[in-house]
Order: sequence, then structure tokens, then C-alpha cells
Amino acid sequence: MVVSPRRGVVITGVGVVNAVVVGASPALADWLAAPRAAPRAPAGGARPAVRLPTTTLSALIDPGEGRRLARVCQLTVAAARLAVAESGLDPAAGLGLVIGSELGDFTSTIAFADGYLARGPAGLSPLLFPNTVMNTMASTTAIAVAARQLSLTINVPTVSGELAVARAAAAVAAGRVDAVLAGGVDELDPLVAEVLDALGDDGVRGEGATFLVLEAETTARARGASVLGRVAGSAWRSLAARPWGVGRAVVSRAIQEALERAGRPAPGWLYASASGDAPRDAWEARVVAAALGADAASVSLGGLVGHHAGLGALHVAAAAWTARTGRLPASDGGRPRSVSGGGLVHGLGRGGGHVALVVEAA
Repeated sequence: MVVSPRRGVVITGVGVVNAVVVGASPALADWLAAPRAAPRAPAGGARPAVRLPTTTLSALIDPGEGRRLARVCQLTVAAARLAVAESGLDPAAGLGLVIGSELGDFTSTIAFADGYLARGPAGLSPLLFPNTVMNTMASTTAIAVAARQLSLTINVPTVSGELAVARAAAAVAAGRVDAVLAGGVDELDPLVAEVLDALGDDGVRGEGATFLVLEAETTARARGASVLGRVAGSAWRSLAARPWGVGRAVVSRAIQEALERAGRPAPGWLYASASGDAPRDAWEARVVAAALGADAASVSLGGLVGHHAGLGALHVAAAAWTARTGRLPASDGGRPRSVSGGGLVHGLGRGGGHVALVVEAA
């Protein structure tokens, strides 16, 4: 489903919580100007992973919330509050919520199941049970930031963060809501790391959350909000592929439709979803080259912060920074490249789900 934009959609707030960036858009801008990789350590499997220090998260969450909320919910609430605070938006005026996550609170789900397997019904925890529901992050965050409009949780591999932002932008553009808090979140789990290692996943896994406040441009301008960028067009489609596998199709209707909605030609730069999964990464490179040409400058920040659902939303925020500054950071943390105009954020997952967003300076 793709909703044609009828209103301009702008970004007015950013909140990032991961191993290298904690804060709103100024903190992200400082890191993008000279990106560095986070320290890595094994996380259950042999592959290195990027973990957020416990002390960092505890500094952002009230002790009472820390006892009550699961870790992935703490990540979500912390990043969401940063984004809403930067936007200056009063949630009472109407705020929706769209969250993307690959696995949700998988840690609590495993613990809940293990309790039953170890002790039978007596081992089931009523405190853990609510966290086994995939929208537990949305429910706790909606309460924390007083988001009383639409609420949606998206669970898909690789592209859940990008898709959450695209769905939120479509809702704002269509007039269903004036403002939406959208982004992605995941936490590291040792069992997931072990399974990915056994499957031969070469990517660097990470954890964290990134959220954006998206508003109708007329509404944001009317209240005097500082605008960080514009989501000029977005679309999501599916490319033919085997279930959970890599396909051969390279003609992207999502990229074409996003560019048509933005009313612009193919841009010369993009943030891609390269994840270290070699067959999938090669497929995405072919899809992008078919749509934008082989010379488009491409970057993925996953190798620096680790791959998780928050990365897709981080790429949208980073694309807004690139559109403002004309600088595209390097995947290896090297010298940024000079680019101009707006760009593309692209996500493609095994199985064919893919997302395209055109991001411009406002």
C-alpha cells in the first residue's frame, strides 16, 4: 500500500540512543561530521556486536521505570522522549506513534518460555507476560510521551525502521494525523547472536533506538518549529524473492514511486541498508544501480553502530543532515564526500520487502 502525499511532511525532532550517539539532532550531527565505530564485543555468538553500556541507559531512565520496564522498552522510551523534547511539540495537540522492531522484547519472551519449560505452569511469570506481546514497546512509550493518536507496531527483518518512518510519513501526508513519532528499536540477545552466527551472518549486530517527530509542514511552520528536513516522498513494495531468501528482480517500483511523489529525478546519493549479509547486499546494490545508476554515492552506517531496527530511522535523520550540509559520511568513518540536493534512504530485506524515502533539506 502506498498513500499519495497531500501535505508536506517535515522532521522536527530526533532522538538517538545507541552505543555511539545519545541525544537529539546536535549530538547526531557531531558524530556524522566525524563518525567513529563503537567498541565491539562478542554477544553470545562468535561475531562481534555493538552493545549499549548499561550506565548510559540508566542515566536516561528514572529508577522506577528501570525496575518496571524491560530493557528494549527503556531504549524506546529514552529515544522517544529526546525526539519529542527537541520538537517542542505538545502531545496534547495530537501525536501518533509508529514503531519498527525486528524482534521486539525477545529476551523477555525467552525468559517466559524458559520458566514454563523448567517448572511448568508454576514457572510462568505474570510480570514477564505483557512483554511477550510485540507491541509492548508502543504501549509503554505511548504512556510515557502521552501519544494518544494512532499506534502501530511493525515487525519485519532488515527494513522495519525505514518502514515505520515511511508509514508514519504517509499517515501525516494523507491528513490522518498532524504529527507522528516514528522509528525503530532492537536490543541484543545472546540467543539471537548464536543463531545468526550459525547461519553464517557476517554483519555486525547492534542495539539501540532512533525516533523522529514527523509533522505536517503547515502545522510545524505555524507553531514556529525548527525544521530539520523534509520527507518529500515515500513508498514501500515487495520484490519477487523466495520466502526469507534473495530474489533476482531489480526493477524497484518503490524507488520509482517515491521519486514521483517527491517530484524529482534520481538523486546522486543514498543511505542503503547494507548489513554484511553478502547475497542480500549484492542484491540491493543491483536494485539501487538499476534505479539511480552505478555512480550514486552510497553509505550504510550499520558497520559503525551495528545493525538493528533503529538504523533505518537513523539513516533518515542522517539523510536530513546530509541534505542540509552537503556531506555524506563514509562507511568506514573516513572523510565525508561532498554531495548536493536531496537523497534517498533505501531498505531491502530477504524475502523482498523494501522501502524508499526521499529526504530533502527544508
